[in-house]
Amino acid sequence: MDAFDFGSYSTGVNFLLMPASFDMLKVQAIEFNDQIRRSAYSFEINNNQLKLFPIPTEYGSLFFEYYKLDDKKGEAIGTDQSLITNVGEVPYSNPTYSQINSVGRDWIYKYTLALAKELLAYVRGKYTTVPVPGSEATLNQADLLADARSEKENLITNLREMLDQTSRQSQLERKANESENLNRTLKEVPMTIYVG
Repeated sequence: MDAFDFGSYSTGVNFLLMPASFDMLKVQAIEFNDQIRRSAYSFEINNNQLKLFPIPTEYGSLFFEYYKLDDKKGEAIGTDQSLITNVGEVPYSNPTYSQINSVGRDWIYKYTLALAKELLAYVRGKYTTVPVPGSEATLNQADLLADARSEKENLITNLREMLDQTSRQSQLERKANESENLNRTLKEVPMTIYVG
C-alpha cells in the first residue's frame, strides 16, 4: 500500500482487490500469533489473590514466576540483614594500618616500594641525562621502570595465590586430603587381638 501512497489511510480501507482466502489467512495468522507467540491471558493481584483473565478452559498446570519486595531489596525473610546480593552491597570500609597484621604490612611495604620505584623511573625518564662537572650522567629509567612493574606484578600474583590458598574451597580440600591420609595411615596399623 505504501508503494501507491495509500499508507496514511486506515487499515480498514483497502484499494487492492484481494481474494477472501487472503483475508482468512490474515485472521488466522493474527489468532495464531495471539495463541502461540504471546499469551492471551492477563492477571491482576488484589489483597494477595491472583485473578486470571480469561479463565483457563483446559485443565493443566499454571506456572508463574514471582519475587517478594524483600527479595528485591536484598533482604531475605528469616535471615539477617547482612545478605549480599551483588558487588555493590559488599560492606567495605578502609582498614586502619594499625589493625593490619605483619604479613599484610610487609606486603604493603613492598608494594609501596615498587610504586616509589615506578614514580622515580618516570622522573628519571623526564631527564635522561644530567650534566655533571666534566661530563654527563645517563639515568637508568628503563631498567628501574621494568624492575618496578615486574615487582608489582609479582606482588599481585603472590597476593592472589595466597587468597586462593586461604579460600573456603582450598581449606575444605586440605581437610579432605588430611582425613584421607589419616584413614590410610590407620588402615595400616595392625589390629590388636584381645585374649581374655
